[in-house]
Amino acid sequence: MVNQVFAALFRLETRFVTALYLQRMTILALVTISIIVALDISANVGALLDSAAEPQASGDLGRIVYYALLRVSFVTPSVLLFAGIWGVVWAEYTLATSNERIMLFSCGRAYIPSLAPALIVGLIVGSIHFAVAGFVKPATVELEATTTHRSYGLKFDRPAQSGEEWFAGANFIARARVKLADDVSLNDVYVFDYGESGDLQYIVRAASARPSPEPGYWTFYSGTVSYFSTLSDATGSNRPALNENRFETLETDFALSPLWVENIGILPILLPQNVLTELIDQGDLVPNLYKYEMTVYERYASILYCVVTMLLTAHLAMTRFSSGMMPYRALSVALVGFGAYFLFSVTLMLGHHGYISTLFSAWIIPVIALIILCKATYSYMRGAAVRW
Repeated sequence: MVNQVFAALFRLETRFVTALYLQRMTILALVTISIIVALDISANVGALLDSAAEPQASGDLGRIVYYALLRVSFVTPSVLLFAGIWGVVWAEYTLATSNERIMLFSCGRAYIPSLAPALIVGLIVGSIHFAVAGFVKPATVELEATTTHRSYGLKFDRPAQSGEEWFAGANFIARARVKLADDVSLNDVYVFDYGESGDLQYIVRAASARPSPEPGYWTFYSGTVSYFSTLSDATGSNRPALNENRFETLETDFALSPLWVENIGILPILLPQNVLTELIDQGDLVPNLYKYEMTVYERYASILYCVVTMLLTAHLAMTRFSSGMMPYRALSVALVGFGAYFLFSVTLMLGHHGYISTLFSAWIIPVIALIILCKATYSYMRGAAVRW
């Protein structure tokens, strides 16, 4: 059994078709990326040349080339998701119209082993997408922020201080200025704590605050803490009274992650995989936790998406393309792939904005495509057996 699988994956026909898939996919990806990067450069060339930061290359041409290389990794993940599908369509159209696909089937090449190239390419594309989105793209974002005119967040401009930022946790709302230097701190801090009951418990106003060693605790400096108590008046009714105490230092529970503060204002899709994992592990200490979970789910789901859509595209092409076919039939299969890409993008967008469950939005399209692939493969194999 193992020998049969190995033979199916690495025999001559598989290597030939896999190389053809990769060749056509690479051509489409390079053309698409070149167009996108060229448009990006034309729109930003003035700001790029006027920026104070100096890249490693010297001169204006060197700076443009340097910027172009950084932008390539930025747009590559999105391009790969559809370039692979269209590359398979192009390759299968070539094989069908040149009668090479018929020759392969006539030589005894079975249907299932013929899907091996699509499986291999899908795994390659999915792995590249995950690596670029999770590691390469965040690294180039940092390089762009430090060496070009682009700014992606306060973290890359340190030492720096933000304007007034409002953020909400599980039981609090806070306003502060985020300061990033050697460490993380908050200035001009207001914290409104509502407690588990949802009623306002106390208000902390402080000149500054720094995270304590214990997770979930911060130390506030030079401020006041105000809390409400109930007083009885002459009529016997209760009314709230505001009590205020001054302090020089106050260590109290404040469910806010210093790592989240350090990355405030940075889109989750621009963060490295290890930072996202650490933020997710901190749970309730991270405001809008679902956005970071969504990004992680998206990166893993994209691997399955690439594999399944490659296999489904190859199945449609092999079962519907013929030697005398018109080009529009190839376009119809390509549009199926584009439709899957569009639906995948829509569900991801809905998940990133919190309209639907993160797990559902990330995995629903790849799972539906997998079910369709299994059903189509089973139907074709059953029909082929009846015909035989």
